[in-house]
Amino acid sequence: MARRRAEAADVPQTDEEAIALITEYVSAERETLLDRVTAEAAIDAIKSRLANVVTAREAEQKRRFSALKAWWEAGGKEHAGKARSAELAGAKLGLRVSPPKVKFTKGYTAEKALTWLRGLRWGRKKDFIRTKVELDKPAILKAIQAEESVKTKLGTAIYIDQPDEFFIDTGLDEDCIRKELAAS
Repeated sequence: MARRRAEAADVPQTDEEAIALITEYVSAERETLLDRVTAEAAIDAIKSRLANVVTAREAEQKRRFSALKAWWEAGGKEHAGKARSAELAGAKLGLRVSPPKVKFTKGYTAEKALTWLRGLRWGRKKDFIRTKVELDKPAILKAIQAEESVKTKLGTAIYIDQPDEFFIDTGLDEDCIRKELAAS
């Protein structure tokens, strides 16, 4: 497949043309921001209404669940016969084994259990201890920028890349736009 060249940019030839293009750029950025903030406000309002409906429905579902659990324990389980669950009214209800969880005996926390396990003289203890090793990128950045010897030492595999980038700051403040929309 042949490579395509990017379409040539219509570069301003005078300061007036550049200022007009900048004005168009800022205007388009403002319109985009207004559209995005307006859409986000509408989405937030919908999500808020949905959250209210879901919260009310979840409370009612908890009540129903508790009532059905009590009914099951009081004799509804007879519908299952020798099985642990039964199909009733389009739903399957009954008992099931929950997923296994690692718990700690009285007086132990994860940290205490880890210390205890490390202290054991047992060849398999390493099977139950996980160690995460990763580069500390902020420390590398700081050290390379501060010390030439670190830069030299790490230079074989690691370097800092910080190219210049062209930018346009339109000065638009999203919070101010939100306040303007809320006021209108």
